[in-house]
Amino acid sequence: MREGKKKPEVRQKAESAKPKAKEQSEFDTTQSEVNKSEITNMEVHHHPEVEKKGFKEYVLEGLMIFLAVMMGFMAENIREHITEHKNAGILAASLLEDMKKDTASLHSLLAFNNKKVNASDTLLGILHTPRNSWNNRKFYVAMVPLLTSLPFRSTDGTYTQMKTSGTLRYFNQSLVNIINAYGVQLNKTAYRDEVSDKGIWIIANLNFDIINLEAMGDLRFNQLVKHEMYIRINDQQMIDKLINLVAMNKNFGFRTSQEYEVQLKIALKLIEALHKEYHLDDE
Repeated sequence: MREGKKKPEVRQKAESAKPKAKEQSEFDTTQSEVNKSEITNMEVHHHPEVEKKGFKEYVLEGLMIFLAVMMGFMAENIREHITEHKNAGILAASLLEDMKKDTASLHSLLAFNNKKVNASDTLLGILHTPRNSWNNRKFYVAMVPLLTSLPFRSTDGTYTQMKTSGTLRYFNQSLVNIINAYGVQLNKTAYRDEVSDKGIWIIANLNFDIINLEAMGDLRFNQLVKHEMYIRINDQQMIDKLINLVAMNKNFGFRTSQEYEVQLKIALKLIEALHKEYHLDDE
C-alpha cells in the first residue's frame, strides 16, 4: 500500500522537470547561434581587404627614406664642421699667443748668445797675452756670461694639448706641417741647449779652483764687488786648458744660436700662417 502511493509523486516530479529541460535546450540553441555569429564577425575582421601598392609607390617611399637619412647625415656633418672650425679658431688664437712669447724669448736668447760669443773672444784675447798683463776685473766680467745658463723654454701648452687630444685634425694640412716642423725643431733646440749646459759645467769645475765665485756673484747680479777678484793660474798648462774650454763654449754658443734662428724662423712662419688662415689681429 505504501509503495502504491509513492508512484504518483515520482511521476509528478518527472513531469515538472520536462519544462526545465526544454528551456535549457532552447537557451543552448540560442547561445550556439550567438557564438556562430561572433565567429563569423571575427573572421570578417581578421581578413580585411588590403590595397596592393604599385612598384612606383615602393620606389618613392624608399627614395624618401634615403633622402631623409642623407639629409640627417649632411646636417650632422655641417654641425660638426661648424663646431670644429670654431674650436680651431680658439686653438689658433691660443697658439698665436704662445708663438709670440716664444719669438720674444728667442730674440732675447739670440742677443744673450751673441754676448756670450763676444765675451769668449775677450777671454781668449786675455789668455793669449802674458800672465802678468791680465786685467782681473776684465777677466771676471768676461767670464760671467760663460758661466750663465739660459736655455730656451717653449710655451708649448697649446701645441701639447693639440697633439694629445687629436685636435690637430681641425687645421688644414699646410698649417699642420708648419706646426709639426716647429715641434721637431724644439727637440733639436733642446738638444743644443743640453750640450751647451754640459760645456758650462766643465768650465765651471775648472773655475772652482782659479777664481773667487763670491766676486763673480757680485758682478752677475750687478752689485758692488766686495770680494777679491783673484786669478790663481800660475802655469801655461792651466792657461792652455782654459783656452780650450773657452773656445769650446764659444763654438757651443754658435751652434745653439743657429738652432735658435731656425726655431725663430719657423715660429714667424707659423704666426703668419695663423693670421692668414684665421684673420687673427695683433693686440
